[in-house]
Amino acid sequence: MGTFIGKHHKYSVAVREPGMKNVDMALATEKAIQFIKPQVVLLVGIAGGVKDVKIGDVVIAGSAFNYDSGKETEHGFLARPAEYHFSEDLLAHAQVLSRSPAWKKRTSDGAPGASVLIGPIASGDKVVAGTNNPTFERITQNLSHIKALEMEAGGFGRTVQSHRHLHALVIRGISDMCAGKAETDQQNWQPVAAERAAAVGFEMLEEMNCSTFIISVMDAKMLAKEIYSLLFPLPESIREIKNDFAGATNNEVREIWKRVKPLFIEEIGELAKSPEDADAQADVRNKLKKELEGKEEVREELAALVEKAKASGHNTSISVVNSKNVVAGSTISVGGDFRLGDG
Repeated sequence: MGTFIGKHHKYSVAVREPGMKNVDMALATEKAIQFIKPQVVLLVGIAGGVKDVKIGDVVIAGSAFNYDSGKETEHGFLARPAEYHFSEDLLAHAQVLSRSPAWKKRTSDGAPGASVLIGPIASGDKVVAGTNNPTFERITQNLSHIKALEMEAGGFGRTVQSHRHLHALVIRGISDMCAGKAETDQQNWQPVAAERAAAVGFEMLEEMNCSTFIISVMDAKMLAKEIYSLLFPLPESIREIKNDFAGATNNEVREIWKRVKPLFIEEIGELAKSPEDADAQADVRNKLKKELEGKEEVREELAALVEKAKASGHNTSISVVNSKNVVAGSTISVGGDFRLGDG
């Protein structure tokens, strides 16, 4: 583990070397996620080039196919390759990086003639050391658009797709072109390709402002308080429960209510009977806090909705129609006749 300081963030970086094959990669990735609890995960290493690349280039995977997936029939193997997609936010930064040679300054040789390309790759548990074999022929027949071939991205993709809050990406340096693999290995291209992939990864960390797409997950207590204040800024707002906030001027408020309503339905019912009761208010907040504890992905989704609701300029969801009095200082949307209270 170590620290890397970029333009926008100070990163805590943990490096894990899991070895080859998709199953091993999947197990190692899940273990690392549970232990480290990262927000950005990069799979960095080498691959064999297949199409529109050359040795020394770097490929950033928009998606990864597991070419081993399929069905054996009496007529032969019927390919059904599973596809795993990676973070659209990281890919957007990768697009920008691919047009700049800045990453090359991080390499020992300046990476002359090397390019960064973005496209799909294929992954399986075989070392494909040539192009004149059934496996390579099957891959190119069923996945004619892939740029590179390797052995871990399938397991990595399968694991990270189960953690929706993660931003994951695969970066591969091209160390050979499948054909003539033994010769290029002897030319020492593997460490060169690995270094270039790492250079691209750290250049991304250097330039990225992760705050544009990563929302810090609030603890359960703070999030419960934020949600309560958003939904019920005034005792009178508890009446909106009856129509599920249909009159809310904020779409995010309606979505928040839809997601949290089942979590504390009994406590909300008691609060509706006595909106001014401080104990009933506390019971609602405490029940929501308890339900959100240990559910990081749910908290992240709700926190994102809360931030959007607040950013829209509405601190409450109430839509008051034909009311004579409105509390001064509130941001209630009002229709009909009204006047500000005397304070």
